[in-house]
Amino acid sequence: MNQYPTTLQAHSGLSTLKRMSGLSLIELMIGLVISSILMIGVSNIYFNSRESDTFTNELSRIQETGRQAIDFLARDIRMAGYQGCMDPATVAVNIIANNPPTENFFKSALIGFEVEDNNWATDNDIDPLTGDIIRNNGEYFRNEDFVDNALVGSDVISIQGATVANAQLVGNMTAANANIQISNNDMGFVQDDIVVIASCQNADMFRITNNPNAGANVTLAHAMGSNSDNRLSQPYTDSAQIMRFESVVYFVAATGRTTDRGIPINALYRATDTMSNTANPNFTVEELISGVDNMQVLYGERLVNGNLRYVTADEVDDMQLVESVQLGLLISGKREVLLTNDEASYLLPGETIQSSTSDAEVIYDSDRRLRREFSTTINLRNRRTTI
Repeated sequence: MNQYPTTLQAHSGLSTLKRMSGLSLIELMIGLVISSILMIGVSNIYFNSRESDTFTNELSRIQETGRQAIDFLARDIRMAGYQGCMDPATVAVNIIANNPPTENFFKSALIGFEVEDNNWATDNDIDPLTGDIIRNNGEYFRNEDFVDNALVGSDVISIQGATVANAQLVGNMTAANANIQISNNDMGFVQDDIVVIASCQNADMFRITNNPNAGANVTLAHAMGSNSDNRLSQPYTDSAQIMRFESVVYFVAATGRTTDRGIPINALYRATDTMSNTANPNFTVEELISGVDNMQVLYGERLVNGNLRYVTADEVDDMQLVESVQLGLLISGKREVLLTNDEASYLLPGETIQSSTSDAEVIYDSDRRLRREFSTTINLRNRRTTI
């Protein structure tokens, strides 16, 4: 048998070898180019989707921050001056507490300040204790950190009112000087707390002189020493409301923290009067909402002619005639998601907030964080003015 392949067999073998050979260099380069284009496209879609998702998440976070901050402020502003079912415009609270947080509840229920410089607490013309228009008085706020820390160009708002305790008057009100007994101490009353007891005709403000227990039939004493008198204006019945008096101040200040690029992070703060029995009150300060860059407030004052005008705090003639508040907040995000620095102008009630790159008086630090403004109008439920 012939051991050598015929010509036909040889050609057949060569064809098989050609079919089994790899890609040519040109074919390989074309494949690499097409693959690279596809990879670039997929990468662009991924990164664009990621940036869009980051932007959306940041916007959602800003929306939630704005909503929470507005809710905090609106809740207290709406209830400014609350003292039960009694009309605060016609009947004054009988104040027997020593070193009270107010001398005139109706006047001091709501007071605003313009923070034009670091001397705002003494430059403004309203005394937070009496609500009177005065000159060069900052005694009520002296020694408080928020006096120096409040952001220049923002506003400060002081609110006073009573919060109803979930307790009922149960005994010892046969005489005006008898101690009050309530059904429970769920509100956590302690010695020196300021209590308001009110019917629809009368109200008294006194300082607790004993250590209330936590059980049933809790006694709230109002003896001399911490009060100017141990007698209330009248004996009250079990229909009377028992309330804790509260005094808070809202302001915007720097947190001391910064972004990755060193831009200060601001926040909304609340200072709460501890109701200490001292000549000058003490406040505890807490950070409420991070990312609040500015707060602007306009006050709806009812004029003699019946018209309602909205003006800044320093333009209000009489805070007792304020019936509503226009509140505005500038909220910034936590991450720098913009491609360039934010240099937009933001309109809040009574003020336009511009970037630090401008020569405006009221500014925010320009960076790549996202910002949005939030505004609302709040009616004061307990302010029925009479002209």
